[in-house]
Amino acid sequence: MNGGPVSLKARALILGGADFFGLHLARRLVTEGYHVVVVDILTRGRDRAEVAALGATPGVELVGGDLTDPATWAALPRGWAQIYLLPPAPLPKSVESDPVRAVRGHALAALHLLDWAAPGDKVFFASSGEVYADGVEDGVVQVPTEEAEPAVVGDLAEPRSAYAASRLFAEAALVHAARAGRSRVVVGRFYDVYGPRMAADHLIPQMCLRAVRGDDPFLVKGPHRKRAFCYVDDAVEATLRLMEAPAAVGEIVHIGNDDAQKAIGEVARMVLRIAGVEPRVVAEPAPPGSPARRAPDLTKLRRLTGFEPSVELGDGLRRTFYWYRRTWAS
Repeated sequence: MNGGPVSLKARALILGGADFFGLHLARRLVTEGYHVVVVDILTRGRDRAEVAALGATPGVELVGGDLTDPATWAALPRGWAQIYLLPPAPLPKSVESDPVRAVRGHALAALHLLDWAAPGDKVFFASSGEVYADGVEDGVVQVPTEEAEPAVVGDLAEPRSAYAASRLFAEAALVHAARAGRSRVVVGRFYDVYGPRMAADHLIPQMCLRAVRGDDPFLVKGPHRKRAFCYVDDAVEATLRLMEAPAAVGEIVHIGNDDAQKAIGEVARMVLRIAGVEPRVVAEPAPPGSPARRAPDLTKLRRLTGFEPSVELGDGLRRTFYWYRRTWAS
């Protein structure tokens, strides 16, 4: 990290931000007048495009660093107006193939942040509605889901359950640190955020790319599962509002879109209509551990920030599809 002194208001730090959400957040912070520093290990192959895009964004400085390594934290300067810790979004294949990495990454990054952060630092930790998946499947958790619902963790031998447990561990450490006055932390649990530049392993990017390719038959895994999808610009807006809400400190808050839930099969048909293709749609089994329903209750977010989602699903899908079509064709 280099350069001369920068005013406190102008400095924002994004930890683990060389991915889809981190890129959108960094660009929004730049428009708000911040100089943004992104620290990430920069070796994940799926992030190459995002790394290149971040590096080319004026006002964004990209720094290599492993957040599980104490040396990375020791090298970080102080004096940030805002700090965001963004563990990677859950990719089912990566969680299944290397659950130790997912669990270790969340736990160590959160603990190192606690040791490093000053009491006055404003910190946002990105968690996930995935923490409720086992409870939803067991019939213990209601959908739409409030923050007060129990976060039930199933068999820790199952990678997705272990992933959820690691998120909960990090949440617990950070929330209690905030309530003890060690830092000003807010935890956001994200629900099914999508948009341009998301890794192709995720559901909506998969659909867009297969529609662009003209896949026929068009395979849809678990078409009867229901989700409430949130466009990335809305998720960024909710995140920034929480960072400016004093009453959010020490709280866990859901971030997403609570419009009517859509079945995965209906979302696939919406993407195909946008693409202008009519393949034969074939249902396949849902991925292991994927809950039948997932949707947030945003009452708490509204009370704290006045946030309302502004991007309707059809509009968000069009923006996302056209981005992937342009990218795939170029």
